[in-house]
Amino acid sequence: VMDHNPVMIAAGAIVGLRITFWMIVGSLTLIFALGPEAYQYEWVSTATGETIRAASQPWKAWREIGVWFGVPIMVAHGLLTFALQWRTIGRAFRGIGGGNQDNALVRTVEPPFSWFAWGTAFGGAGVVYVAQAYFHVPWYYGLLAVFMTFFLSLVACRATGESDITPIGAMGKIMQLTYGVLIPQSMTANLMTAGITSSAAGSAADLLNDLKSGYLLGANPRRQSIAQLLGVLAGTAATVTGFYLLVPDATALNGLGTEAPKFPAPAAQAWKAVAEVFQLGLANMHPMHQKAIQYGLLIGVVLVFLENFAPKGKKWWPSATGLGLGFILPFQYPMSMLLGAVIAWVWSYANKDNAEDYLVPVASGVIAGVSIMGVLVAILNNLVFN
Repeated sequence: VMDHNPVMIAAGAIVGLRITFWMIVGSLTLIFALGPEAYQYEWVSTATGETIRAASQPWKAWREIGVWFGVPIMVAHGLLTFALQWRTIGRAFRGIGGGNQDNALVRTVEPPFSWFAWGTAFGGAGVVYVAQAYFHVPWYYGLLAVFMTFFLSLVACRATGESDITPIGAMGKIMQLTYGVLIPQSMTANLMTAGITSSAAGSAADLLNDLKSGYLLGANPRRQSIAQLLGVLAGTAATVTGFYLLVPDATALNGLGTEAPKFPAPAAQAWKAVAEVFQLGLANMHPMHQKAIQYGLLIGVVLVFLENFAPKGKKWWPSATGLGLGFILPFQYPMSMLLGAVIAWVWSYANKDNAEDYLVPVASGVIAGVSIMGVLVAILNNLVFN
């Protein structure tokens, strides 16, 4: 089975052979082992008296049993890896307030602290209002989310500066764990507060990368900040419009019947699974789902220790990201990504210098081109041909 969307092939070329190989391993394990076993495993619910299978249909295995195995692998791996970066976390907090505002040139070129203060006040108030008005998150929990987001964004920015890797997933999971304890009955609050933190942390780290590029090119940081603020306004309008055009309803994300979803959104599936655990409680879940969570967490922890304490063999250890994604995606997506990774490997083997210069730009261009055309086609279908 192949997905004909070239985006997945291009994404596989960028991601590489190691991750996509382990995605296929996870998918095949789900198809030939975990899925059939889940379909056969029946359990009588103590709450409703119904007989429930761990996977109601074989073609639903990726979202009914695979998600409970793959997500814990990625969650355990992400959080433990983040925790092992405790030195980076400490340096981030020690760096608060360490800027030099005494130099006259710095005061005229760098954005003043007042911009940060007013921006945080207005932006934070807006986030708290939207969270309460539209997602029913009590204002005090919304305020707590903004407060925690400030510190978690500091850590994310520091990690990006030191390693070029932004731990967005780990930031979101920390918020999910926090609100899973505070208000476990509200899945919406769990997801939205995690979205606040992960979005802010990712955006902050990306904007710092932009500022760093500006510094290298001799740009004015204050003007860059103004341009970024204007970009927020334009980007918000474009993002919201594009989202509603591409995702008119939930079937685009969950699929319809035996049809695979147009946008499987693996990160969203992972967050949804964590929120469901807190809402339902482990005791009310299917026994096979409980075992899948336990084994997934164990595998994630083992992979972290292998990577950190036997780093020389890292290229041979299973990829936690690849393995986890393989369990929570329909098979055609990992298959297409593996094809892209193989094409990239052959290209690099045949002409390494040429591949280093053109592989990522070409693959990125394919992703951008298909995405732009997807938005244009959606606009035409909804506004012209509908």
